[in-house]
Amino acid sequence: MIHWLSDYNYDFALASVPIQVILLLVYCLRRNLPVRQSSSFLNMMIANLTMTISDIVSCEMNEVWTDFPLWVMYAINMLYFVSFIIRGWALFDYAAESCHSYQKFGRYTRVVMAVPAVVVLIMILSTPWTGMIFSFSPTEGYFNCYLYQSIYFSTYFYIAATFVFILVSFKDMSTRLRIGLLTSNGLLLAGIILRKLFFHVLVTSYFSVLVILIIFLSSENPDLYRHRQIRFFNREAFRRIGTEYLSHEMPFSCVILAAQNYEMLKHIYGTTRVYERLQIVGDRMIAAFNQSFVFYLRNGNFVILNNGAVGDEPDKVALQWKQDIERLLADHDIVKLNFSVLLLPSEVAGNDINAIENLVHYSLRNSDTINQKGEYLITKELVQKLDRESYIRLALKHALDNRSIQVYFQPIYSIGEKRAVGAEALARLFDDKLGAVSPDEFIRVAEKNGDIVRLGRQIFESVCEFIQSAHLQERGIRRVHVNLSPAQCMDTQLAPDFAEIAKRYQVPMSMIDFEITETAIDDHRAILAQIYRLKESGAELSLDDFGTGTSNLTRLMKLPIDLVKLDLTVVHAYFNGEAAILPDLIRMFHNADMKIVVEGVETEEMMRRLSDLSCNYQQGYYFSRPVSPTDFLDYLNRTETHSTS
Repeated sequence: MIHWLSDYNYDFALASVPIQVILLLVYCLRRNLPVRQSSSFLNMMIANLTMTISDIVSCEMNEVWTDFPLWVMYAINMLYFVSFIIRGWALFDYAAESCHSYQKFGRYTRVVMAVPAVVVLIMILSTPWTGMIFSFSPTEGYFNCYLYQSIYFSTYFYIAATFVFILVSFKDMSTRLRIGLLTSNGLLLAGIILRKLFFHVLVTSYFSVLVILIIFLSSENPDLYRHRQIRFFNREAFRRIGTEYLSHEMPFSCVILAAQNYEMLKHIYGTTRVYERLQIVGDRMIAAFNQSFVFYLRNGNFVILNNGAVGDEPDKVALQWKQDIERLLADHDIVKLNFSVLLLPSEVAGNDINAIENLVHYSLRNSDTINQKGEYLITKELVQKLDRESYIRLALKHALDNRSIQVYFQPIYSIGEKRAVGAEALARLFDDKLGAVSPDEFIRVAEKNGDIVRLGRQIFESVCEFIQSAHLQERGIRRVHVNLSPAQCMDTQLAPDFAEIAKRYQVPMSMIDFEITETAIDDHRAILAQIYRLKESGAELSLDDFGTGTSNLTRLMKLPIDLVKLDLTVVHAYFNGEAAILPDLIRMFHNADMKIVVEGVETEEMMRRLSDLSCNYQQGYYFSRPVSPTDFLDYLNRTETHSTS
């Protein structure tokens, strides 16, 4: 058993030393992220280990200080105080980097915030001459001086500043990082307070080890930033390094590689064999592009982060990357991955890591299609398209939350009865920033982000509400046509939900005609099941936009469809002399006892010629554009007056 010279209790400090050494070795022997945040964490570990050892050694040496030269005594005590201050600063610096506070508060924030630590360090280093922090007397030995408390005040300042930075960035931080930083700083504060309350117990190092462990496990464990199977940097590493580059205004480009045959190779050769091949591919890219970072984003997808701007000829640079990667991966291995390649220049990427990540994922999904066009570069036009899609997503969410999606109605006109006998309900989205958004755009966005079911229900509810409040059935409107998206039809609750809504508004389902495109019902059993359930509820079903798909006509004839809507492209092609198939289609559907609505009727001549072809039901701008419910009622009033005069 060791006989200690002083009265200090070293149990906590001694127990923390081997833990700190092990953590430091593990951290240094692994490839850590090359970001300042990780450097701050490493500095904190080194400073804390130095502080712990120098604390124990100085406490013992201070008991027999006359046995050593005075400069040695000053040096060992100064080493403790210096490492104590650096540990507190490093933890603060780590938190500030994690919260991106230096960028939020201005470029000089780091310099300003370093002032307290620098001032105290100067005081410590000048102590042998000024006696500000501690000194040695010939009779008593070591004793604290009048500015000794500045050591603690410095640490308190940085803990308080850390809490402020966390609060400012609270919403932008991940839950894991938020909890890690709050807990670690709280523990450090508790350790310092306990050391002051129980002066002879060296407990600070123990709490500091807890701080290090929490940060290591929550944010700095190298395994968090590597793919488990092939050990390359992963998506989280891409975000961390990309954010570091952006925050320090360092230009970079991304080379995006998507393995087009990944799933097929996995099915043929197995996951293990494909992962072995991916490891070889990644190792080759790291060796060839050793000034860049290689990230594996799963499913056979890589991103190479290349430092620096692309230059004035991005198309040539993109093509060069494509050729370099093809040469690099050209071999005779049976498990041959075929990659599409796209270059994302920093000039196009912007300065938002979330936007860059969205661009990367979009590129991975569409890289093969873009490459087939002979293009290997992500352009500003593509970014603008994605930006607009993002704005539409927000506008759609806002409209759904506020139930402000509008429904317009376009009449379906009966030539024989000389009046509107039906109407097609069409969704409209209006936004203060975007203006009127095309249904093609916001419906596509709704299908992507899963809002299509919610959108469809709101539209159907608006239709039922209008049918009831306007007494459409009493005004001769036999059916209102409602479009169904293929994605919407994948909802197994579609039919019962719509039936419940119609019942709530006392609207018979027989007044509803659901329109679905021919491409939607092509070999989708789930969609077909919903079509039959809607049919059983009493609704009619229409085949919309006929002529734009390639479905088998014989198969379509067997579906429970009551009406076919001939797409305006077929109609316009007939009137422009481009295709003469329209009369044959009309005869075919009449022979199958199906009703026909012809879309795209724009002139009186078209209306008359289509009437001669026995197209009794017509729809188009000649009769009316899609209009608001109020204007639709006005249209009914005008046509009723005209038909009776």
